[in-house]
Amino acid sequence: MCGQRAAGRREPCYHVGMGQFVYQSHYGNLGGVHSARPQFELRGGAAYATRYNKDLPAGRPIYNIVGGKWHPTAFHPGGEAGHALYETRGNFVHTTPQHPQHDPAMHAYEIRSTIRS
Repeated sequence: MCGQRAAGRREPCYHVGMGQFVYQSHYGNLGGVHSARPQFELRGGAAYATRYNKDLPAGRPIYNIVGGKWHPTAFHPGGEAGHALYETRGNFVHTTPQHPQHDPAMHAYEIRSTIRS
């Protein structure tokens, strides 16, 4: 059973079919404390902050995604911008050269189709 202790260990919760979720791909995120929980949910051409992202308002579209480019919305802490901060390449999200902490050798997030809590 989801979240219940069974044989001395906690069973993980998987919710399939709810959408795609964006997780940090390495320890230490770009703007706050590392979390193994999803930071964004992708739906309807936007990336919405999840309740696990303590730096952003949950349920708000933080980025509009057009052609794989992530453009900040008015809900982004830095406000709207005419340039993309991230871009999607396969199942990974990379920073663009316009991002303040751009590193072309690394990706910042990983896209998965399930949520695990």
